[in-house]
Amino acid sequence: MADNKYLYEYLSDKMREYRVNYSNIPAFLTDNIRFPLFDWQSKALENFLDYQSIKEIENPQDPTHLLFNMATGTGKTLLMASLILYYYEKGYRHFLFFVNQNNIVGKTEDNLTDATHNKYLFKNPIVINDKTINVKKVDTFSNDTEDIEILFTSIHKLHNSVYQVKENSIFLDDLCTSSN
Repeated sequence: MADNKYLYEYLSDKMREYRVNYSNIPAFLTDNIRFPLFDWQSKALENFLDYQSIKEIENPQDPTHLLFNMATGTGKTLLMASLILYYYEKGYRHFLFFVNQNNIVGKTEDNLTDATHNKYLFKNPIVINDKTINVKKVDTFSNDTEDIEILFTSIHKLHNSVYQVKENSIFLDDLCTSSN
């Protein structure tokens, strides 16, 4: 019979099994996002942090693949901004954002990269470990950066750029060999 537990139930069992304390949202996240988190966003972020704690014990080298199943208008993009900051603090600098529609790409670009936009999600400036961090929209990732670089695209453009070699485009090798 299949184990039909919800993720939060599974996480709770694993946290007890490994005697790991439940996660609190670190101040560097809440201090660097512009809007307060709603209860459901906080709970999603806490579950993510708990999942990461368990993953570090069980499979620290495995990549994280998660889906946040949240309705339209519930603040998934703010949650994503928080996760970008989390992974930045862990050493990641390159982020790939892709969706199935171009209009969503443009809207999200403004929310994550334009500090003058009314729905910009980060505080300005972003400060992590006493260092000011910039968020940059890029077409290709740089080899050496201390800033957050985000490549925005649609799934169709990503597929075309990965498999059709042309100048100033991202290639499959860029995604496979990027250390962060």
